[in-house]
Amino acid sequence: RAKNDRRKQRSIFREVLHYIENEDFNEEKIRFGMESVYIDGWMRKRIYDAFKEILESGVRHHLQYNQLLRDIFGLGPPLILDAATIKGSKISRAEKHLFNAAAFKARTKQRNKVRDKRADVM
Repeated sequence: RAKNDRRKQRSIFREVLHYIENEDFNEEKIRFGMESVYIDGWMRKRIYDAFKEILESGVRHHLQYNQLLRDIFGLGPPLILDAATIKGSKISRAEKHLFNAAAFKARTKQRNKVRDKRADVM
């Protein structure tokens, strides 16, 4: 087996072992377009992982438009959205810029606090 295959196998084994020992499953939410699908069990996770491995980067597109995948994950018929609905749901460029600027400022302040503490120790 290839090194990558062994690494995947070990990772899956650790996840299954963790689930069996703790009966704990980390729920995932996959967003695509205006919709999202919740992965809330091992069967759904394994099915999603199999499709993700086969479809690779196109899995979100197929979740949005492929009727078979939508039936498997219980999403119902595909949503038909017009351009106005899609445009109305997106964040404007100015809002994104302000949000990113605020996040950058907060990260900088936090980083500077840590640096000040390190300087005090030395």
